[in-house]
Amino acid sequence: MTLPEFRPPESAYALAQPWNWATDPLTNGPGLGVSGWFQRIGGVFKRSWRPLTAIFAITQLLPAVIFAVLGTLAAAYYLLPFQRELANSTVEGRSPRFDVDPGTALGFIGIAVVAVVALLFLESAGYAAATYCVTRQAAGLPTTVGESLSYGFRRCIGLTGWTIVVALLALLGVAACILPVFYVLAATALVGPIYLFERTTPIGRSFRMFHQNVGRILGRLALVVVIYYGCSLVLSFAEGIASAVLGTTDPTVALGGALGVSVAGAVIGVPLTMFVFVGILLTYAEQRANEGPTSAAQLAAEL
Repeated sequence: MTLPEFRPPESAYALAQPWNWATDPLTNGPGLGVSGWFQRIGGVFKRSWRPLTAIFAITQLLPAVIFAVLGTLAAAYYLLPFQRELANSTVEGRSPRFDVDPGTALGFIGIAVVAVVALLFLESAGYAAATYCVTRQAAGLPTTVGESLSYGFRRCIGLTGWTIVVALLALLGVAACILPVFYVLAATALVGPIYLFERTTPIGRSFRMFHQNVGRILGRLALVVVIYYGCSLVLSFAEGIASAVLGTTDPTVALGGALGVSVAGAVIGVPLTMFVFVGILLTYAEQRANEGPTSAAQLAAEL
């Protein structure tokens, strides 16, 4: 009888791979600088743009479109009567009379809160799924969109919790001054990958990594922010033109035009979201490589 061939777990394969800091597809090793960082960003998109697009379309684009439609319908139901009353009162020369049902208003606020929480969970699941997919593909391990999403939804609750904590810290920064907000956002930018890869408190670890290499991390984050907001300004300008072209005095038609512009903006915004995700992930991987030998295979095993 022939015994089946023994195969060690994938983590053992991954950890057994030799690390070459100059050629690793994910971790930008010491001395490679910004050019190596951008080169690896390009490599991630070349390898993983299809599954990344699918993951972000499912977890961010589709929910955004659904909530945009629901928001437009809610606006049509709640706001159009107010607009008509305001227009009629102006024509008739009287003060507008707005009848607001407290129960309806509270219900609307409750639905909005549930929608925001649901979107936050879905975004966290997409972030975790994309991290799983990119890292495993960089390590040469087989990965599917379904498997990545399964991982993402398993880890999204904890990631969402830490995201809320980071948001509260940012609010404290707002209460203090403008500069503390930027400091908190920069110092906690690596909380997501730290939570997914390491078994430690992500906020404290993110602050420590940030303080160890303030210049490098700030430089990488600044590049991500400049590219993201530069492209966003162009998109906002295009959306403004589209809104002006589709503008009309009919509130119903105006709401439809606004919905179309919002959906188009969400679709175009997916590549920008992917870029921000990849930039932060590779900033974390670069920092890990500068702390000690860290390969894409090792990061895949840590997941």
